[in-house]
Amino acid sequence: MANDIEVFKRVLPTTTEELFKFVLIGEKALESYNLKLAALNKIPEAKELRDRTLGDGQFVSRKVLEAEAKLGELLEKIPDKKATSGSGRCSLPEGINWKFSHYAQELHRNPELIEKAIDEAQEHQTVATRHDVLKMVKIQKRAESVERQRKEIERGIEEPKSLYDLIVVDPPWDYKDEYDPDTRRGTRPYPTLNLSQLKEIKLPVKDNSIIWLWTTDQFIWNAKELMDTWGFTYKNILVWDKGKMGVGKWLRLQCEFCLLGIRGKPLWEVQNMRDIIREPRTKHSRKPDEFYSLLRDNFVGKKLDYFGREKHEGFDVYGVEEK
Repeated sequence: MANDIEVFKRVLPTTTEELFKFVLIGEKALESYNLKLAALNKIPEAKELRDRTLGDGQFVSRKVLEAEAKLGELLEKIPDKKATSGSGRCSLPEGINWKFSHYAQELHRNPELIEKAIDEAQEHQTVATRHDVLKMVKIQKRAESVERQRKEIERGIEEPKSLYDLIVVDPPWDYKDEYDPDTRRGTRPYPTLNLSQLKEIKLPVKDNSIIWLWTTDQFIWNAKELMDTWGFTYKNILVWDKGKMGVGKWLRLQCEFCLLGIRGKPLWEVQNMRDIIREPRTKHSRKPDEFYSLLRDNFVGKKLDYFGREKHEGFDVYGVEEK
């Protein structure tokens, strides 16, 4: 490996083909360094060899990431396959697929994250890889998306103009977890509010009204407390069976819950609505279509979807509506 490192001390290639070969060789070298480091970490007596191997690996890591970023700059000039069609569609150099091209371009567009990945690798005495940089890219994009939504909210969403007979509330519960594209991809891709902030909300409802309050198992007691604060009396709980096992520390979670509450004496003529809905989950935070159908078919009056993220027939929506 001592001789191999000489390959990476040379000036980086300038052509697409040569850069691609350089990156492929570098990726194999980094795999070898990581395997050797994993073995040396188990041998306290081999500290000197381990430190030398780590230094060489980090040097090669920087060169490979720089080479792939440079390759991404060249590949960026080739139109994306979605932007071309027919016989005139541009093709990538031999051996490079569109996925690899996308990754290389991401490295080119985020040089500061390459430096951050290298710095973190040095701090943790590891070797930075493309995966580390791309992981940071995903985290950054998600954070930017949440911030855009937060600013949209701060600019002001049109407040409801009237009071409602029935309101559906899907609070953006604060789970206090951080998004990780490897291990925690299910975190909320939108701004969240803590319980104190939620309690400050003044719902636009009539004196005689109905609330359907969505929650997960983690926030069931908070949801009941929130309902009390908003002036509703708890009556029942609706279970949504998503039909597929999810994540969970103690039990693998498959259901969400919707608390039913009333204020005053709202009109209630429902006789055959069950306390369970069975419908497969779709994208994150989207509630089942059957739920909205049941509310349309069984309840009269003005209806509001508070914190709604899409428009449903028969409901006004207040929230960051998806385009």
